[in-house]
Amino acid sequence: MTDLATLVESTRIAAPDRRIESRDAIAAHGAAGIEAMKPWLTDEVLAAFAIRVIELAGVNGEVELATKVLRAARTKVPATVSGDVDWSLARLRAVSHPKAVPAAPVAPVRPVPTRSTSSARRRPR
Repeated sequence: MTDLATLVESTRIAAPDRRIESRDAIAAHGAAGIEAMKPWLTDEVLAAFAIRVIELAGVNGEVELATKVLRAARTKVPATVSGDVDWSLARLRAVSHPKAVPAAPVAPVRPVPTRSTSSARRRPR
């Protein structure tokens, strides 16, 4: 892994359309990656990226810390990305509390009536 501080700094100065290329690498640092992104949560330009890194780090195993940081950030992030925080928190809830999918009930198999293959015509009643 690349040194986290170097990675974070090169991501900060990267062009906006190239920044996302560093998301996975920063998230791979787990808790340290989340902590590195916390200051970015209040930045108009970097907040959306930080939310995505924190969410991915949570999905990859740091769900408790990611959830805690994003909840605390709800009132601090720029209004333009507040919906992103809510969406990420919903995704982290799904990761931390997967619902058991109940088995579908099996309906009894009913025989399908067969048609007569005789060529005799039926008489009208």
